[in-house]
Amino acid sequence: MYDLLLMLHFIGLALGVGTSFAMLALGKSAATLDPPERLVFFKRIGGLSKNGSFGLLLLIATGLGMLFARGVGTTFATAGVAFHVKLTLVVVLAGCLGYSQVLQKRVRKEGGGPALAILPKLGAAMLLLGLAIVAAAVVAFH
Repeated sequence: MYDLLLMLHFIGLALGVGTSFAMLALGKSAATLDPPERLVFFKRIGGLSKNGSFGLLLLIATGLGMLFARGVGTTFATAGVAFHVKLTLVVVLAGCLGYSQVLQKRVRKEGGGPALAILPKLGAAMLLLGLAIVAAAVVAFH
């Protein structure tokens, strides 16, 4: 059972971090577009961000499953400070994801506006958070 959870955890990681890399590349491409074209472009690729949401959901669900499978006390005792850092970064990432969803809704409602300019910066921050979470996990479970 643990191996299945671990495989699903890696799939969630691929979905989440992969979406961040994709959105970064697409955001750079969109930067050269005129604002009206950029809005149309982001509306078309908006569905891609759902992959990131599903990835984070899968990561949290499988992470909890693995935590309980190994034992909460055992995991916290063996993983050390890096595990606490990882969990803290996951909470921050979840907050950023929620904020990005609010901004995306605002962009759709207002037809662009200032929220559209915030999304690429937030996406880059989320990518860095995702990479930091991976680094903390490697340190915690090495």
